[in-house]
Parts: sequence; structure tokens; C-alpha cells
Amino acid sequence: MIPILLFIAALPRIHDGKPEPAGYVKVPPPVVRIRANQAGPTGIPWIDANGWRFERGLRKAFYATLPRGAAALAAAEAYAYGVDALIQPDEADRPSLAKMLEYLESIDQPAMPLMANIGVIDDGSAIAGEVMNMLGRRNLLYRVVSKPDPKLTVTVSPTGAEARNPSTFAARIREKVTDDKRLVRLFNASTVVARLTGDGTRARLHLINYSGRPITDLRVRVLGGYGRVQPFPKDVVTEAGAVEFTVPELATYMVVDLEPARRAVSLHSKSDFDLTADPAAAQWRNVPAVHIDRKFMNGVLPGQPTEVRSRWTAGNLYLLFSCPFDELHLKPEPQTESDTNKLWDWDVAEVFLGSEFDHIGHYREFEVSPRGEWVDLDIDRDHPGNEQGIGWNSGFVVKARVDQARKIWYGEMRIPFASLGVKSARAGVELRTGFYRCAGTPPNRWFAAWSATGQRSFHGPHAFGRLRLE
Repeated sequence: MIPILLFIAALPRIHDGKPEPAGYVKVPPPVVRIRANQAGPTGIPWIDANGWRFERGLRKAFYATLPRGAAALAAAEAYAYGVDALIQPDEADRPSLAKMLEYLESIDQPAMPLMANIGVIDDGSAIAGEVMNMLGRRNLLYRVVSKPDPKLTVTVSPTGAEARNPSTFAARIREKVTDDKRLVRLFNASTVVARLTGDGTRARLHLINYSGRPITDLRVRVLGGYGRVQPFPKDVVTEAGAVEFTVPELATYMVVDLEPARRAVSLHSKSDFDLTADPAAAQWRNVPAVHIDRKFMNGVLPGQPTEVRSRWTAGNLYLLFSCPFDELHLKPEPQTESDTNKLWDWDVAEVFLGSEFDHIGHYREFEVSPRGEWVDLDIDRDHPGNEQGIGWNSGFVVKARVDQARKIWYGEMRIPFASLGVKSARAGVELRTGFYRCAGTPPNRWFAAWSATGQRSFHGPHAFGRLRLE
């Protein structure tokens, strides 16, 4: 998989003038067609897309006199391929085009390198162009090369009799790559074309729907160690070096941003220790911290961040929260002998922990307040009838301390591994983890996340990070 830098283009623009713009090349409208003996309503639709032209090097495209219904799709196609495009829409399409341009502006960011694992030696022929078109339609991600590249999985030269049937040629390339090594796979979506860009740590997946009608529950698989998927589609599963998820609805176009899961480490301790709620205590000195510093929807919160440190023994997981504050919002008449329901309505530090990677909706929630109140909950968002909620008892214990002089409160937890479903705690074990904090007095309440959920709730298991025992 070798990246190649993209041309950074302007956002697509409307062309209202009658003279054709100088320096721009006319391209056909992007549509799905029914071709006799080649495609039909029950077969694979024939997509007239311009991606292969853009991969060939066309950088300035003019979508002239588009038919009704094609303008927004043309804008999306051009943006996905990083092309400088002028669009001449049908008058009826101006509202939908304006909406698409507004969306593109909202997600615009510097271009990242193209990601591909197939190389195509392009001789400029019509056959080579049709082969590239077919590869794009089959979501076999390629880039144009001048000679074989050993770093790519496959490099092909579409010449000879075999290439005269692009469909068969593309099928053989797919066999060589194998489905397990395909960078992107879309399931049951023959009219959606994908393009993937990335910089080695994060990626952006472009999904272009040529069908003219919304597609629901599109299942997507992207190869790579991504743990965070935005804008947070459904059913995110990470396994075998890939991430799978469901896009609930794809209208014409959307981008999905993929990032590595946020990671934290828990350092081993040979023996259990008393809770002190003190980062200066011997067991907490030199233990690295992660920061709870993000908003619900992402973006860094201003001010001093909340810190979290972790240690572990054979039987227990330890967490220490250091929580700066301006003013504490405390529950009247606290009690620490049993769970405090709705403790999250006051100042608390929270952790969500899950040991199941194939059932991410099942996890446990633990909270501690500045005065040592606590609550533990068993949550199963996939099967609500199975969860025990506040009736569950994990056996965890807490200690809290407020340093008024420094304006920091500390909360420490000891959580039995048995309550998390971890049968054998050892170095290398990972837990799906979310660290959070609720703070501030009404109406100025604020909520912080270590790993943003993209929704106005901490209960977004798709966005959890990883806590690794070391």
C-alpha cells in the first residue's frame, strides 16, 4: 500500500457564464445507466463515473449542461478526487447543489495521500481507461504507475486480449489481491464507489452513491488499525487488522474519518496497595497520565485538563483521577455506604470499561465524586433486558480528597478484574475504555471526554479507546 500525494483543489464552483471556461476539460455527467446485455435492474448497474479520468491526471473539470439530478453528484465526485471543478447545473438542481457545496465546505480539509495497493501501468489507451473505470467501480483501489512497483500488492498492465474484457480482467486482479487484503470492501452496494486517502495514522473514506436514491445500512470494511470512526456510524467492530461498520443511510455522498483509538497504559504493581487519592504517593510516582480534554463532539476543551493514571495487580485495576476545578457542584447530604443513583448530575469522574470486543455494547460504568460517593453500573446497550444496571455490585472501592489550596480534587478507584470479565490479568491484555468527567455548576455545567463520542452522551462505546496492561 503506497500513498501518492493528491493535488489540492478548490471546492467545486458553479459556472453561470455562457463562454466555456478556458483551461477546463469537459467531462460527462456522472450517472447510472441500463445497458442492453450488460446491465439490468437485477444485475450490476453500469456506472458512468469520471474517477478514472481524474486518476489519469485530469485536474480541471467542466461539468457542462448537466441533466436534472446530476449536479450534487458531480460536485461530490469532483471533491472526492481532489479536482478543480466548474459545474453548470439544471436550474431545478440549484437548491440540492447549494446544500452539497455547504456540506463540502463544512468537511473540507487539506488533502491526504491516496491509499492504494494496486498499480496500473497506463498506456493512455481506451482499454486501459476502461480497466481503471472497472477497478474503481469494483472498489479495487489503484493508482497509476509508470513501472511495476514491488511495494504494491499487484501491478498490472492492461494490454493484450485479456484486458479487452475489463470485467473479467478486474475479477482476476481481485483474485490476486484477495478479499482479505482489499483496502475497502462494501457489501451489497453495487452503485457506491469508494476512495481512500490517509497519512499513515488517520484516513478519510469517500463514499459516492451514483444510484440517485438513498442506500440504507451500508456495511463497510476498511483495512487498518483504526479504532475511531466518525461520524460514528453503527455497529463498529475492530478485528483482524480491519474495522467494520454500518452507515445507516448514504444519500449522495459522505466522508467517514478514521483514526486510531486513543490509548492509555496501566503499569503493573507486584502487590495491592491502600488507596490514598494522592499522586505523590509512592505507588503513583512516575506513572504516566492521559488527559480528559475533549468535548462531546470532539475539539479540545480550554483550561487545565483532568489527568488519569492507572496501575494493575493480578486481581485489581487501579485508577487515579486528578480533577482541577473552579467551583465544586456537590450533592447535598452525601452518603457513601451504598450506590448514589444519578451521581452524574453532580461533580464526578467516570470510567467505562469493557472486556468484550465482539459485543461492544456491554460494558461497566464506575463513578467517584469529590466526597467519596460512588456508583457502579452494568450496561448492555445491545440487549437492555440483560443489563443489571444500578443493581449490579462490582465490589469496587473508592477514595476521594479535595485540595482547596490547589483547586484540585482527586478520586481513586480499585476495581476487581473479576467484575470486568477478565479471567487472567497479564501484560498485553487490553480493555475498551472511556474516561469522562462531569463538572461545573448550573447553568454552566461542562462535560469532558478522553475519547470524544460525537453525541451528547458519554454512552458511545464505538468511540472508546484502549487501556493496555503493561
